[in-house]
Amino acid sequence: MKDSPARFADLAGTRLYRRNIFAVTGLPVDAQGRAVRRQRARLDARLAVEETWPGDDGTPAPDGYRKEEVRLAFEEFQDPRGRLVDELLWYWRDADLGCGCDPVTHLRHDDAVERHSRAIEAETGAIDLTEAERTGLWDEAAACWEDLLDSPDLRAHIARRLTDLADPRLDGYSSDDFLPGFPRLLVSPFAELAGDRAVRPRLAAACDPWMTCPAFAAALHDTFEEPVTEAVERVGQGLRLAAEEHHADRNWDALQLLGDRVLPAFGELEPLKPFASESQYEELAHTVAVAVNNVALSICDDSRPSRGQKDKAVDLLETAYEIAPERDEDLIHQNLLALYEHGATGSTGARQNPGGEMRTAECAGCMFGMAALIGGVIAGATAGWSWAVGIIIGGFVLMGVFSS
Repeated sequence: MKDSPARFADLAGTRLYRRNIFAVTGLPVDAQGRAVRRQRARLDARLAVEETWPGDDGTPAPDGYRKEEVRLAFEEFQDPRGRLVDELLWYWRDADLGCGCDPVTHLRHDDAVERHSRAIEAETGAIDLTEAERTGLWDEAAACWEDLLDSPDLRAHIARRLTDLADPRLDGYSSDDFLPGFPRLLVSPFAELAGDRAVRPRLAAACDPWMTCPAFAAALHDTFEEPVTEAVERVGQGLRLAAEEHHADRNWDALQLLGDRVLPAFGELEPLKPFASESQYEELAHTVAVAVNNVALSICDDSRPSRGQKDKAVDLLETAYEIAPERDEDLIHQNLLALYEHGATGSTGARQNPGGEMRTAECAGCMFGMAALIGGVIAGATAGWSWAVGIIIGGFVLMGVFSS
């Protein structure tokens, strides 16, 4: 199998369809030779007197295309490999592609392009749709593309087009040189859109139907690797600062850090859970829940904090109970019941379970585990997941030593 065409990298992102050479030039996907040259001459003349032209009727380019964009698009016709990628990502309509496909395959393909391009344009603000309408388009696009990529008709279509384009530079190429790169290209807009932290929860939910297809799922895990890493690092930084305040007996400052930094950062990670390691997520939830538990109990057992501060501690402990993994639920629940019973004042009796608040050594072990998780994520992104696994396992071993 040869390397995938460089055009996959060129098109990746939210301009996946806007950059398409057929969108920019307005040519049908079966255009070749003389038809391409005539359209180029026509647009050169038009753009000599006009700033832009609108492109294909189906193109989502409200501002049109400038002369330089059109020139670059025509130059892409010189590479038959790139041209085939653009062809597969644009409307086939009633073009005579000589592929012998069932007409239903062509209709299914155009439906996929339509829904996918509209979903992307809605996210970038080019068209105005409600969140429900956007979600519907993402769902439909995922179903259409998954159905098409699973169909033997698409493989046969590419094989026939490689023959019909009759270019020596395509000799030795097969469908397998094009199909593997498509899933990553189709989900590439998510990577760009996920740069906005405010929309990540909704985008992550929109990925649900794409995650059912293994090819898309693998690409999406890579796509959301950086947002997951960022969220884990923010949680870890907040935990370290809160631990310093807690160990210095500045428990109210520690609680504020947990409430203002750690829990919101963990909340940002929660919708990204499908893209994180299950064990990594559970260990992080454990670390956060135990940190809140320990600080809340320290505040409620202390005579110095005000009633409002103790109420705040109970509120955060309730939040910790909601995110705690199963192994921590009973302990935190018992602590909450004790705090409710004693009004969160004086000696609460909350430590009726061994380790209602973790021992100092356990806290140290917990921090080793936290550092291992963060280091593992960073190592996975930079040096490969074999390094990540080694770092995480080593950190957990140290955590076990301290905890025991």
